[in-house]
Amino acid sequence: MASDGKDKRKHPSGAGGGVKAFYDEQLRRMPRFTNFCVSMVISSCADTVAQLSGHKTPGSPPGFDFHRNRALCLTCGVYNGVILTTWLLTLGSLLPGTDMRSILYKLGATQFFLQPFVYVPFFFLFHGMLMGDSVAESVGRLQHEYFALLIRLWSIFMPTRAMMFILIPLRYQVLWDSCISFGWQLILSLFSAGHLHEQAVFVGVLKSRLIASRSSDLADFTGFGALRTEYPGIKFSHQELSLGSGG
Repeated sequence: MASDGKDKRKHPSGAGGGVKAFYDEQLRRMPRFTNFCVSMVISSCADTVAQLSGHKTPGSPPGFDFHRNRALCLTCGVYNGVILTTWLLTLGSLLPGTDMRSILYKLGATQFFLQPFVYVPFFFLFHGMLMGDSVAESVGRLQHEYFALLIRLWSIFMPTRAMMFILIPLRYQVLWDSCISFGWQLILSLFSAGHLHEQAVFVGVLKSRLIASRSSDLADFTGFGALRTEYPGIKFSHQELSLGSGG
């Protein structure tokens, strides 16, 4: 009977337990490929939420932008599956402890070396290439948006990665990072969509009043009342809404 109890603990019953056991086995056997696939799925879901909530890349075709979704999936899959997984496994082998000094070393190395010098340039250049941008265009965006994006990345991932190194087992750390990125993108998407709705209502009211008072000037008002993808004073770049990984 005792042995039966041990077997049940080793092999959890139910669909959820079976999925977790399969996931754990794939992480053990093929950590990079497994994190590549999982990151692609999570980033695809995050970008789908962003697009359905109304945040579109300027100049993108109407409807769902599969090209943008594919570019983000591959960017996050390659980075999380190859670069971030290798980085975290290396840190885990060099600094296996959970004492405060080890945690601070891992956090400092990740946030002040990997994120600014590897992730941000990788994202702009690799993602830009997949989106069809020239190298000059990608480098220009990198130079123009580098520090603003980096500061916001630090504000998000500094505390969440501190929690990660303290609480999350090594094999689940890439999954944790991807889920944090998904949550961030969901918040930004909903926030942006909510303000777009407020702006649409505001423009509609102004148009109705203009029609009542000066219907002949309606054509001149169209340019003033055209909806934009950003709410005045609240701007989220496509890079911020495409953070399928946080570096």
